Amino acid sequence: MNDLVLPAFHMDCRDWLVVTPAEAGLPDEVGGAPLLAVLSTVVLDEDAFVPASCVITIGLLDDDVPPSRPVAPDCVAAELLDDEDDTDSVRYLLPAPDQRLALLAEFTLSEGSSPEAVGRIESLMASFRWAA
Repeated sequence: MNDLVLPAFHMDCRDWLVVTPAEAGLPDEVGGAPLLAVLSTVVLDEDAFVPASCVITIGLLDDDVPPSRPVAPDCVAAELLDDEDDTDSVRYLLPAPDQRLALLAEFTLSEGSSPEAVGRIESLMASFRWAA
């Protein structure tokens, strides 16, 4: 089998702290998938402290992809629609241009997540682009 190479990608991470797994004290793999990055953010207002975090893993893309919804028109990211109504987490699939590999961005929100925190996640995913 040929080596699979992940193309470069870009995201607008201005509202996010991005670290490597080693910097976060995490293993190089999560559930057998290579862990590429850990992202964290927090939304502060007068009454609330709403943190959100994300792990980005990579894997082979197969034909068994769960239902999803695009984040925006002409956007790479698609929110995976789970049967479970888990409002504390959300997952996005980001298929590589060759459709052989994909990134999986798994976000965890604290209880009482705010619309601003959800908006920050959606904005980050809408900004995702594979480099040319």
